[in-house]
Amino acid sequence: MRLKWKLTVASVKMFVRQKEAILWSILLPLFMVFLFSFVNFDGLGTVTVGVVNLSRDSSLVGILRSVKTLRLHEGTLEAEMKSLREGDRSMILLIPEMYEPGVRDSVATFLNAERAQETQLGTLIVRRALDDLAFRRHGEFLPPTVQTEIVNSRNLTYIDFVLPGILSMSIMQSGVFGVAFSFVNLKKRGILRRLLVTPINPNDFIFAQVLTRLMVLMMQVAIMVGAGLLVFDLHFVGSIANMFIVGLLGGVVFLAIGFTLSGLAKSDDQVAPLANVITLPMMLLSGIFFSRATLPGFANVITGFFPLTYLADGMRSIAIDGASLAEIMPQLVGLAVWGVITVTLAVKSFRWESEA
Repeated sequence: MRLKWKLTVASVKMFVRQKEAILWSILLPLFMVFLFSFVNFDGLGTVTVGVVNLSRDSSLVGILRSVKTLRLHEGTLEAEMKSLREGDRSMILLIPEMYEPGVRDSVATFLNAERAQETQLGTLIVRRALDDLAFRRHGEFLPPTVQTEIVNSRNLTYIDFVLPGILSMSIMQSGVFGVAFSFVNLKKRGILRRLLVTPINPNDFIFAQVLTRLMVLMMQVAIMVGAGLLVFDLHFVGSIANMFIVGLLGGVVFLAIGFTLSGLAKSDDQVAPLANVITLPMMLLSGIFFSRATLPGFANVITGFFPLTYLADGMRSIAIDGASLAEIMPQLVGLAVWGVITVTLAVKSFRWESEA
């Protein structure tokens, strides 16, 4: 262990001397969070409406479903109210049991107090739909009755959504690009080959490299969460210890991918395209910057199995929902499965020297 510790210290010094590694690992993710903090995405896109239909009539729901501005979610009143308070709904439309278009057309709406623009638009659309139904039945305008109630939510912002995603992305970038480029360069310079003829156990060198990057990973988590709380008013309600655990599990997956690429690639020119082919689709489709709910059905299902999706969903659930490890068990199992796959590939593909 004494030798492992000395190699770890040496590895930390090697990492610190690489200014570009510090830039990619720490400063770039912070800059991206800072940049996105100025962009207000909360007022854009669709109006998310929870629908609780207690009647037998579906004509109103049918009209609303044809409006592209609205994204409807049907469920029970209890479930939809919970989603509203958590900030996942802009408003809730309650259609009572005795509802009948043009006759007994009284409905109730519960509005998210923190989304005034969206709720105003959603209420106007609901009223217009009720007017159309009444006019079709009677041929004249009969004003419907819409009861409204304002409900306070957690007031989650875009930064609450994007910061755990950027943290997950930085873990991926550090693991894949940091290891792949570093070890390809070490092989190219013949350093790894020379280690084989020294008294140093090569496995100790690998251990020190992995431990160094996992230490950097934990530092990333601490710095990003700290910056979110102090600078960006992050609504963090979870456990930082759970964030470390999920981050370490994700780090193992992406470090293993980096070792796999370093074994497959023979030069820097080869490792860059390979790394981008793997990371770019995950970066765009794993729900880092935007919700995966906007993806088509088949794409939503496929991207749900990406390792970065498991990592980002787990981080986000802990940060803004206060989820325990038991509550994010699907994400943990997904990362564990990917860990077994990627570590196996890394062991089989890693080479100590470049092939001719």
